[in-house]
Amino acid sequence: MAPTVEGRDATLFPEFPRGPLDTYRARASFSWKELALFTEGEDVLRFKKTIFSALEIDPLFARSPGAHLSLEKYRELNFLRCKRIFEYDFLSAGDVFESPLKVSTLIQCLGMYDWSLAAKYLLHTLIFGSVVVSAGSERHFAYIPKIFSMEIFGCFALTELSHGSNTKAIRTTAHYNPATEIRDPKTLFPMPGVMVGDIGKKLGQNGLDNGFAVFHKVRVPRQSLLNRMGDVTPEGTYVSPFKDARQRFGASLGSLSWGRVTIMGMAVTNLKLALSIAVRFSATRRQFGPTEDEEIPVLEYQTQQWRLLPYLAAAYALDHFSKSLFVDLVELQRGLAAGDRSARQAELGREIHALASAGKPLASWTAQQGIQECREACGGHGYLAVNRLGVLRDDNDPNCTYEGDNNVLLQQTSNYLLGLLACRVQDGACFRSPLKSVDFLDSYPGILDQRFEVSSVADCLDSAVALAAYKWLVCYLLRETHEKLNQEKRSGSDDFEARNNCQVFHGRPLALAFMELTVLQRFHEHVHQPCVPPSLRAVLGRLSALYALWSLNCHAALLYRAERRRSCPGGRDRSSG
Repeated sequence: MAPTVEGRDATLFPEFPRGPLDTYRARASFSWKELALFTEGEDVLRFKKTIFSALEIDPLFARSPGAHLSLEKYRELNFLRCKRIFEYDFLSAGDVFESPLKVSTLIQCLGMYDWSLAAKYLLHTLIFGSVVVSAGSERHFAYIPKIFSMEIFGCFALTELSHGSNTKAIRTTAHYNPATEIRDPKTLFPMPGVMVGDIGKKLGQNGLDNGFAVFHKVRVPRQSLLNRMGDVTPEGTYVSPFKDARQRFGASLGSLSWGRVTIMGMAVTNLKLALSIAVRFSATRRQFGPTEDEEIPVLEYQTQQWRLLPYLAAAYALDHFSKSLFVDLVELQRGLAAGDRSARQAELGREIHALASAGKPLASWTAQQGIQECREACGGHGYLAVNRLGVLRDDNDPNCTYEGDNNVLLQQTSNYLLGLLACRVQDGACFRSPLKSVDFLDSYPGILDQRFEVSSVADCLDSAVALAAYKWLVCYLLRETHEKLNQEKRSGSDDFEARNNCQVFHGRPLALAFMELTVLQRFHEHVHQPCVPPSLRAVLGRLSALYALWSLNCHAALLYRAERRRSCPGGRDRSSG
């Protein structure tokens, strides 16, 4: 049974103060309290209340309207705030695996206050701390209490000035020295051979001190190597518990997925904040009307609804997906920590990597576009700094590039799908994955034979209809991309050139369509499960249908072209491929 709001104390669901939004709230067809309880859960709602209540009364987190801090002062203040968050002890080291949604909730709450603070906390605990747990062994576990007490503070250094996305080509190397088998912890000065520096002011998140590090003949003890996936013996021999290199690679991908999955939640949080501002403004801002004496809220205009409400639906769908994928990632990390070396575990790592590699672009781009639409939908008022839309836009922008440039990341997902199809063609392998995101492709030929038919517009208000169309679209794009790749190779292109020539019009739309389908599939199943309160089924169903149709509409030209190709005389026959 779904939880209900009856019997819960007023502090969990305080009444809104009376004001200009009362009219719209009174017209709602559902209870906002019931919706919050269904989408968040009571434990998360109470945890949020604990966090915000603590920050609201702490002078360290007090806002200074109109104040402009120097870069140095802002970063000093951000560090002190981060330290205070650890002192509040909102999370324990065990919560990362035992209560994963508490982790993402804390990061998002901190982000609502200041993304510089959230990012600093995230990089230290989830990126640095969780990697020590998942990629290290017992000899590294002594670091965990020191991480959560801030006795040591971690950083994330994955790229070089000359290498961003191409991490395999990084020129920094480590050479094993059997004879001798890094900052100084007392002075905090860099160790010999290490040079560090700041990269300067950024477009946003300037409370976060991004910098660079140069290493020249720096000795690091062998025992510091995170050795869960592979180790070096005292004699200098590389050993690994994974006999299959593909399985080892799949298992190690989980460490990279932490940041990307978390960024999805960060982007969705930004979109939520922007929509809260723009929708509430639209409900109170009055312009024009049926008579000269009567002006109506701009939210009543179809154009304003067309601009904002699809992003509202997207926020709900992407929010559910980012949370569910975060839980999936924790399952992967639990398996690694327990020593699971099964083929399923390795395949789970590859699947999550593919979903995170396309999920981050979809969420960050949707937030980027949605924040801009919210800014414009608020007119001249939207350009004022006080409304925070400009800050949200700048703070969200790096989500599109860090942890991998979005367009480059999409290639990881399209390559994953093409690899599955290649196994099907060569070995007759079934399309199967632990999270079942690709299982529908097992009906690949039959899906391509289907035609999209509905008897009325009302039929489209069931998101299952758009789901069927999406499955056909992904199958079509997979076939077209596979054929384009083979055509390039037959024309004499090597593998690198062939894949490069397939990206813009084939691989990229394939990855995005697959990701949109996956997000929609999970949200559709979520809002149509039996435990959904009867009073919420209609509104959640409409949100699901709106997100589905809005997303599918972006592919209208592609769908039209595909239909023309298979229906025109002399065109490709439906069952080809």
